[in-house]
Amino acid sequence: MLDIINFIALSGIFNVLFFWYASTKMSSKPDPVKTLVISFIFSVPLSFLLIGVYTTMLIYAAKTGASEDAMWEYMEQEELQ
Repeated sequence: MLDIINFIALSGIFNVLFFWYASTKMSSKPDPVKTLVISFIFSVPLSFLLIGVYTTMLIYAAKTGASEDAMWEYMEQEELQ
């Protein structure tokens, strides 16, 4: 669980920094505070998507009696096929 929280936090930070950097490269200089707010808005759907996938995986693992590690392994196998 801690890994997914760290991943969401890192992706949010990357998103914020990317939007802030991109705003400095634009010909019309936007307000940095507005850019920061927009970057947070764009990172919210990503966070909900990641939380939804992780929650669905844990619910499926609980129903089948598998552990979290077994579910990650199963998802990796499905991805390779």
